[in-house]
Amino acid sequence: MNRLAALPGLALTLQLATAAPFEVDTHRIDAAFAAYVTQGSPGCAVGVLLEGGIVYAKGYGLASLEHGVPITPETVFDLGSTSKQITAAAIGLLALDGRLSLDDDVRKTLPEVPDYGTVITIRHLLTHISGLRDYTDLLFLIGKREEDVTTKADAFVILARQRSLNFRPGAEYRYSNTGFFLASVIVERISGKTLREFARERIFQPLGMTRTQFLDDHTQVVPGRATGYAPRDGGGFKVAMSNWEQAGDGSVQSSVADLARWAENFDTGKVGGRKLTDLLESPGRLLDGTPLHYGLGLALDEHRGQRLISHGGSWAGYRAMLMCFPAQRLAVATLCNIGTADTTTLSLAAADAALDALGVPGGAPAPGQAPATPAAGARGRDWMTHLAGVYVNEHLGEVVRITTAEGRLRLSGLGTSSDLFPEGGGRFKTLDGNPQFGTADDRIRVRFEREGSRMMLTSRRLGPRPEAFVRADEASAPARQASAEDLIGGYGSPDLGATLTVAIKDGAPVLRLPTGDESNLVRISPDLYETEFGLVRFARDQQARVTSLVLTNRGLAGLVLSRDARPEGPRSGGV
Repeated sequence: MNRLAALPGLALTLQLATAAPFEVDTHRIDAAFAAYVTQGSPGCAVGVLLEGGIVYAKGYGLASLEHGVPITPETVFDLGSTSKQITAAAIGLLALDGRLSLDDDVRKTLPEVPDYGTVITIRHLLTHISGLRDYTDLLFLIGKREEDVTTKADAFVILARQRSLNFRPGAEYRYSNTGFFLASVIVERISGKTLREFARERIFQPLGMTRTQFLDDHTQVVPGRATGYAPRDGGGFKVAMSNWEQAGDGSVQSSVADLARWAENFDTGKVGGRKLTDLLESPGRLLDGTPLHYGLGLALDEHRGQRLISHGGSWAGYRAMLMCFPAQRLAVATLCNIGTADTTTLSLAAADAALDALGVPGGAPAPGQAPATPAAGARGRDWMTHLAGVYVNEHLGEVVRITTAEGRLRLSGLGTSSDLFPEGGGRFKTLDGNPQFGTADDRIRVRFEREGSRMMLTSRRLGPRPEAFVRADEASAPARQASAEDLIGGYGSPDLGATLTVAIKDGAPVLRLPTGDESNLVRISPDLYETEFGLVRFARDQQARVTSLVLTNRGLAGLVLSRDARPEGPRSGGV
């Protein structure tokens, strides 16, 4: 146990202001990051903030493998979606200035957004309930890679093509980067300044965040920035950097030392006052009044019975997480430059060490004390085997696999692979979560129904309501479905302005993008396939001929591509 004070070596202006001596087991934090201390590895920086002062901050691994530069608390990383709260704060400041209303129709400022016959508000954009398709998924489908240069104009062109929404605005929660990209343009048009300029003047400079900026020009030099990396097949690492120039849904470059200043603002209200903080932390609501676990650019959670606001980020070779516990005036920032880093688990390890030191109850059980699935003899094992299988939610484009191993049920899908522990009455839960899109505490709960033919799954990532997953039974597939030859061909849509191709490679079907990037079509049930790009269902006419494919993933619900269709020319887009 180490008694810590503010760390003078970090050259920080924040000062430790705890009312009593604070002791935290720093060895626990170091152990959580031990994998990144190995020679020649990318890594992470972590910062723990308590009552306005950094009480622990450290870098692990290398910011540059090429030059052997170590990561420090001052190293700059791309925050990915952790940026969304900054964008929401910029919109909030304009609302508090009286220059816009969160309930304004977005077409008032952005007339190039198609008219879908229903109002989409700024509030819809910032709470992921707008129904707008995700521009990043659309650009990926037409072959744009993270390393390609894409601009605001590219995003507007693809969004202007969309002839329909994922759902009626306010009817559902579906995470979408489009809302925050459009919010960045709203800031620009209302204020007359780019989001980069507005955030620098109204947020970063007042808080002393001197190493933080929105990056909207891929050619700009970012001093002190870590290079992003991903594992290379066969061992080692490859560079994983992005040249996308859209801002708002991501693109903030910052350090854990600077993020500590932003986290402190939730307590002090130096920028925006309590009104801004309350605005950001107010949960969104669906049309029927159902509250969301999401405010404006912030996930609203609980951990160990304590209120937790947070947001994760994942882009190119960067991973990020910022967690704040308002009651304890505690925050943890974790930033990594390796695409496999689980910043949720890493941040919770640091948070738990601090919460234990503060005497907050509800710590993790000691090793070996986790509840085990009761072994009920052969009958119990048969029962679990009966529940194992592949479960699908076509509307969400999600596939979950339930398997058995060592007397336990295991869930794989939704960005995690975790054991399921019984709660009674056919109900199970995971003890951890690995969310990809925001929430820090995403323990999944499962209830099996209809003798295992369906399961109701609750996950904050999916929204406020339980979602039904139906079991897919491959044994019911007719013999004619054994061959995928009748799927071969091109599939196009005016919404994309591009054609996707189904081909046979090494005896198996693949779905190929215009660039040649491809994914195996993994058969789940008759005419339903899983791919890296989303869930694909092939539609047939009365003569059983394939006429189209319907693709659904996180950001696109039911995108129809007709077989051998010729894509239309692009609609006009603006910036």
